[in-house]
Amino acid sequence: MKLKLLAMVLFLLSACSSPEVWAPEPQQWEEFTIHLETRPEVMRQGMNEFLLIVNRKGQRHIPDLLVKIRTSNSKWKQAMPDGALGIYRRALQVQDLQHEQLYVRLSYRGKEGALTFDLFPKNITAQ
Repeated sequence: MKLKLLAMVLFLLSACSSPEVWAPEPQQWEEFTIHLETRPEVMRQGMNEFLLIVNRKGQRHIPDLLVKIRTSNSKWKQAMPDGALGIYRRALQVQDLQHEQLYVRLSYRGKEGALTFDLFPKNITAQ
């Protein structure tokens, strides 16, 4: 029993201390909440897939929302909706894990907005 408890505590501590599984805080634009995830979950230099999960007051299907994204080293690309799930996907090149950001342009029924997500926590050094 004590061994299981110790193993669980060590697992939790290692998971909490790893900057590799970090994700930025969700952001708001208009009535939308936008979460960012990456594939692979542990971002690497090279191609990474970005998933923007958008919801509006619990609703995931948002017709007419246009999402474009880019990194510091890429051009604007439209993120493609993944069915009616409120998930917008696009793979982009990432060269500098520690300093690059994801720039997001949103367009919805004549309104335009912009968000910026850090791709790495500011207070931790990349491995």
